[in-house]
Amino acid sequence: MKSELRLHFPRVHIRAGVLALFALTMQAVAIFAPLGFDDIPKRLIFELSYVVLIFFAIANLPRPGFLIIGVGLLLNFLPIVANGGLMPVTAESLARIDQLDRIEGRAEGDAIRRTKNVLKTKDDTYFYVLSDRLVFDNPVYVPILSIGDLVIAAGLVVTLGDLFLPRVQRSRQAPAKPSRANL
Repeated sequence: MKSELRLHFPRVHIRAGVLALFALTMQAVAIFAPLGFDDIPKRLIFELSYVVLIFFAIANLPRPGFLIIGVGLLLNFLPIVANGGLMPVTAESLARIDQLDRIEGRAEGDAIRRTKNVLKTKDDTYFYVLSDRLVFDNPVYVPILSIGDLVIAAGLVVTLGDLFLPRVQRSRQAPAKPSRANL
């Protein structure tokens, strides 16, 4: 029996993909839509979007990257829920990226306009280690990240590799049958 190596591109099957799009749309609405002077709708929408994203990750657990993404989502969800529905960030972190102007006139616990963040002090932040506190100079305009964000990014890289990189597959060919002419 003869075998040869071939590249095989797997079929892309993502379950409940519309839920992920819906959840990301919910986050965009929470961040950018004028929801009135009270930030309670923003907080509720943001928390609910994470519940939907976690469900999406669970629905796709057979794919290895989605387990990593799910862990990252949970790492973000903990400080969001524990701190009132938005990701906490400190004035010190904002100062490190020269964005203190975003919190002018804001008190601790106030949502920061056009972000997913809530202003907190380090001492009053639950799960501070998991909050938006990692400052990076990067080509994408995301200057402050959380540990969960980094885990989600790693999960996305694994998922994209799993979905789009070909796999080497050994194909087996049956030996050629002798023809009657050779007998």
